[in-house]
Amino acid sequence: QDRPNSAVFPSPPEPHHVPPFRTEIAGAKQTNKFWSNWAVEEGRWMPIYPMPYVLQMASPANLMISRCHDPMVVYGDNFTNGAEKIRYYFSPTINEFGMGTAEETNLTNLDLIIVKEGLFGIHAQLRGQGRNITFPIYSGMTYVSGLYQGYTPQITSTRAIVAVDWVRNGTWSLRNNGGKEFRLYALQLDGHFVDASIQFGVDGRMNQVFTGWLRLAEVQAESDREVLDAHATAVLVDWDLDVETGLVKYSFRKNGDVDTPLLHFAYAHHQKLLVQQEMSTLQPMLAPTKGQMAGVIGDTWLMQIDMSKVNQLGFLLPGRADDLAPLALEQLAEFEDGWRQTILRGSYYFSGKGFQKIGSLCLLLEDFYGTNHRYTQLCSDILVKGFRCFYIPGEPDCSGAPIGSYYESEWGGIASKEGFGDSGCRTADFGNACYNDH
Repeated sequence: QDRPNSAVFPSPPEPHHVPPFRTEIAGAKQTNKFWSNWAVEEGRWMPIYPMPYVLQMASPANLMISRCHDPMVVYGDNFTNGAEKIRYYFSPTINEFGMGTAEETNLTNLDLIIVKEGLFGIHAQLRGQGRNITFPIYSGMTYVSGLYQGYTPQITSTRAIVAVDWVRNGTWSLRNNGGKEFRLYALQLDGHFVDASIQFGVDGRMNQVFTGWLRLAEVQAESDREVLDAHATAVLVDWDLDVETGLVKYSFRKNGDVDTPLLHFAYAHHQKLLVQQEMSTLQPMLAPTKGQMAGVIGDTWLMQIDMSKVNQLGFLLPGRADDLAPLALEQLAEFEDGWRQTILRGSYYFSGKGFQKIGSLCLLLEDFYGTNHRYTQLCSDILVKGFRCFYIPGEPDCSGAPIGSYYESEWGGIASKEGFGDSGCRTADFGNACYNDH
C-alpha cells in the first residue's frame, strides 16, 4: 500500500513502544476504539467496553460478561472541585456469566487473536490446538455471541450459578446468586436452534463437543424473555455505514439466512434521529456511560437530521461584520509579526491550536473582504509559512516547531518522534506517539 512521502515522514529507527499484539489485520489498524485494550499486549486481559456490556477474558479460558447497575461515585474535596461535587465515577467490572470451554482450564494454553476489524467492532478468536471460539463483538450488541468450533462449551460465573433451566430446544434460563438472570441460546451454524440432543448440566457444561453458536443476554424484566427469544437467531457479524447529506444509514449483516430481524441497542441520540424504526419492548439497559440504551428492531437503521435551519446559517450571524472587521485587522497585524509564537509551540497539540486560531481569522477576512483581497492573502501566507515549518522544520524561521513525525507500518499511521521509542510516548505531546490524545 502507498505510504506518505518518506522525506517528510521517515520510517522510525526502532519499533513502536506499544506495538499491535496478536492481530491478523493487515495494513492500518484502529487505535481509539472500545476494544483498544485487546489490541496491545499489556491490555489483553483487561476489560473492553462495547456497551451496554463490559467484556473481559478470564481464566479458566472464558469470555466474561459484566454490566454494573450502580456506578461508584467519588466526590471531590476542598483541594479539588469541592466536597459537594462529583469528581469522577466508574463502573466496577463484575463478571456475571461467561462463555468458556470444558477442555481448556488456563488461558496460557490459548491465543486471543483479533481476526477482523471494522468501524463498529471486531471479531476476536480464542484459538487452541485445531479448535477455536470466535466472538463477534460490536458496540450496542444485545447478545454476546461465540462461534464454537470443536470445544465443549462451559458456562461460568464469578458468582455461584444457582439455576440452569431448560426452556425449549436451544434455549435455557441462567441465574446466579447475585440475582442476575441471563438467557442462554445454542444455535446451529446456519443460525437455527439446536435440537433436544444438546443439553446443559446444572454445572453449566454442555453434554458434547459443539460446533455452532452460543449466545448470552441479560434479562431485566419478565417481559424481556419473550423479546430476547424472538430475535435470538439473528446473529450480528458485520456492520456497514453509509452517509448522505442529513442521512446516516446503518446496514447490519447477520449470520446465515435467517429471516429474523436483528435486535440491537441504541443510545438516546440514535433514538432521536431514527426514521420509521420499530422499537422493541425490551427493558432499556443502563450502560456504564451515556445513559439508557433501548432495543431497536431491524436489519437497517435510518437516522435523519433536519438540515433546513443549518443550511440557512452563514459563517457569522447577520450584522456582525461591521463590529468584527476592525478587530480582525488588529489581530492580523499582531499575527503578521507574531505568528511564530502562536503556531510554533513545540508540540503538535498546542501548535494545532495556533493553526486553528489563525485559520479562523483567515475565514473571517475572506468573509469580510473576499478571497483575493490582500488581507485574506496575507493571512493565508502566514498559514503557508507555518505549514512549511512542519515538513521542513530545520529552516531558520522554524524554531519552536515540533521535532517531526514518523510513518510507522506496525499501526499504519503517522506518529510524533517525541517519545516514540519509549514510555514517553504515553505523555509526550499528550500521547501523540502512542496515537493518543489526553
